Amino acid sequence: MNEQKSRSRHLIDHEIISAIDLFPTSDLSDTTLMESRQNQSKMVPQIDVTQLFPVTFEERTVPSYFGGPDIRIEIIKPRQPKYSKTPLYYSIHGGGMVLGSPVVDRRGNAALAAEHGFCCVSVYYRLAPEHIQPSQLQDCYSGLKWCIEHAEELAIDAQKVAVAGSSAGGGLAAGLALYVRDQKEFDIHHLRLRSPMLDDRTGISSEHPYAGEFVWTKISNYFGWKSVLGHEPGQERTSEYYVPARAKSLADLPPTYISIGSIDLFIDEALLFAKQLAFDGVLVELHVYPGYHHLAPAFPNAHYSQEGAKSSEYALLKALELL
Repeated sequence: MNEQKSRSRHLIDHEIISAIDLFPTSDLSDTTLMESRQNQSKMVPQIDVTQLFPVTFEERTVPSYFGGPDIRIEIIKPRQPKYSKTPLYYSIHGGGMVLGSPVVDRRGNAALAAEHGFCCVSVYYRLAPEHIQPSQLQDCYSGLKWCIEHAEELAIDAQKVAVAGSSAGGGLAAGLALYVRDQKEFDIHHLRLRSPMLDDRTGISSEHPYAGEFVWTKISNYFGWKSVLGHEPGQERTSEYYVPARAKSLADLPPTYISIGSIDLFIDEALLFAKQLAFDGVLVELHVYPGYHHLAPAFPNAHYSQEGAKSSEYALLKALELL
């Protein structure tokens, strides 16, 4: 992209600006989706976390509670448990609803398991546009419910359950939390949302003057939402379980941690979601990182990435009473 024509390049934090040139922004569409999936799988190769951390790694196939196909999950646990009952960290990967897999979160989950003794479970939910909602909600819920129902087998503590997600995974995590709240079958005790994709209307709103120019754009966002909803974004009577920003009330959600970059496309919806959480009496912690875009996690050693890692870790441990 021509720097003279860029509206927000001058706002990017200098520690993460190289991502813009290393990974040029391209809009997702029906014609570019398969190539994007192939490129992403090359960029995020399979890693053996058991060689990097003192953890065990297992893949399981669990049944759907909705009559759908079986669901694949990854389970990462510490080799030497810190607790008789292990806290559960259930993570949902990003990718705009149309890309990605748990592989992208595997290293981080292994580190969390090794350092703080979590059982980290990731779910391979079905991707759009091949599968539309409620496929994603059903897969994510089924994977979590299976873990809760098999708490004794997994040696997990069903009273210490965190659900986390980044980008599309953050939106799916928030929708899952709303669904869990309303089903009343079990509880979630902490919700961690990084750059969450919460509102389908962002894809059809007027262009933000400074946010969403890089990495994940309004055009890609429109494609992602249209793909997963199976219809044009912005329609009335869209379920809050699919689009959490549509929820009339966020009351009774668990303590929630939200982080977002100031030039991320999702900045406005994250701010509004945090405001609604506070209004509805939910403990919410919000971090806005100046000059951070959607690819900031690729720079874990950058200052605000490190600050975010510390604050999100503290929020997780505090919410689950592990401090």
